[in-house]
Amino acid sequence: MKTPRPFAFSAPTQTFFGAGEHQRITDHLPPHCRHVVLVQGSSCSASAPVLACLQNAGLEITQVYCDGEPTVPKINALLGRLAGNSADVVIACGGGSVLDTAKVIRFALFHALTSYEDFATITPEQMNTPCGLALIAVTTTAGTGAEVTANAVIGVPAQAAKISLRGRALCADIAIVDPQMMQGAPDAVVLYSGLDAVTQIFESYTSNAATPFSDALTLATKALGLPALKAVLEDRHHSAWADLAWVAHASGLALANSGLGAAHGLASVIGGQYDVPHGALCGRLLIPVLRQNLRRSEEGSDTHARIASCMADVADAFTPTLPDDLLSGFEAWVDAKGLPRLADWSVTADDLSDIATRGAAASSSQKNAIPLTQDDYLQVLQDAL
Repeated sequence: MKTPRPFAFSAPTQTFFGAGEHQRITDHLPPHCRHVVLVQGSSCSASAPVLACLQNAGLEITQVYCDGEPTVPKINALLGRLAGNSADVVIACGGGSVLDTAKVIRFALFHALTSYEDFATITPEQMNTPCGLALIAVTTTAGTGAEVTANAVIGVPAQAAKISLRGRALCADIAIVDPQMMQGAPDAVVLYSGLDAVTQIFESYTSNAATPFSDALTLATKALGLPALKAVLEDRHHSAWADLAWVAHASGLALANSGLGAAHGLASVIGGQYDVPHGALCGRLLIPVLRQNLRRSEEGSDTHARIASCMADVADAFTPTLPDDLLSGFEAWVDAKGLPRLADWSVTADDLSDIATRGAAASSSQKNAIPLTQDDYLQVLQDAL
C-alpha cells in the first residue's frame, strides 16, 4: 500500500441502520425528554410513522413543515413560529431539504437566534462546538446523506444563489436510516435522490482530496448504487432499498471527508438561480462531467483509473447502446425515465458562460478529479442543455 499523505476524518453522528429502526426512535431521546420539535415535509406522509411513535410515547410535539428546499425567507418564517420554544430535542424526518432545515433550526433555537440574519453574529468557534440541543435525523430518501454531514445548504433568493453553512454544530447527534421509511416516495423523488447519491459516491471516489477513509466507503459502494436504483424503480425489489439506503448514507460520510466535484459545483450555481431539484441537476450533469474528466486526465494515472472505474460501473449496470461510449446505456435510461435537461428548466445557451465561470469557482469544483478549464465547463453544460 502506498503511504498516504496525512489526513483526518470525521464521523461524529451515531447511526442506527436497518429495517424497522424508526420504531425505536423514543429509545434515543434525551433523558427526561418531554417536548419535541418535529421538522417534516409538507405532505407529512413520509413522517407519519415517526409521528405515531412520538404520540404513543405521550410527548408534547410541535410540528413544523418544510415546503421544498430551504431558503432564507422560509427559515425566517419557521424561526418566527418557533420563537420562545423550549424544545428538549429536534427531530427531522424527511429528505435532504428537511434535514438541512432542521440543522439550522436546532442551531438557532440553541443560540436563541430569531432570524437567519442573526447567523452573522455567530463565531467560527460556535459553529464548530457541538450544540447542547439534540438533533435526531430520520431520513426518508436515499439521496443526500445529509443525516451525517456538517453543513446545510440554504437558498438566498435575493442573490440568486445558494450558500452552505458549515460546522460541527450542524451535525446530527443521531441518524436513523431505515429503508422501510423510503419506499413510499414518488418515482421522481426516488430517481432524483438516487442519482444524487450515485453522483456523490463517484465524485468522492475521484476527488483530488480523497483519503483512505473516504476510499474505504466509496470503493465498497460505488458499484451498488445504480443497480439498486434501477431495481427499485423498474422491478420494485424491496431488497434493493437497503443497498440504495446504504449507498446514500455512505456518500454523505464520504463527501464530508473528501469533497465532491464539478457536477456538484455546477449544480450549486444552477440550483441557486433556477427552481430545480438538486438531485436532478446532479444526475443530468454527472455523465458529461465523467466524460470531460476522462478526456482531461492523464492516461495511466491513478486519477484516470478512478474515473474509468466509475464509468465501468455505469456500463455494468446499463449495457452501452454505443460501442465506444460506456455511458450511453445509462444516458438512454435516464432520458427514458424523464430526467429533465437544463433547457427544460429554462436554462438557455446565453446563460452557459456565466454558469461555467461561477461553477468553476464553486467550492465543490475545487475538489474535482482533474482541473477543468472554462471551455471544459462550457462543454459539460452544452452537453447537458
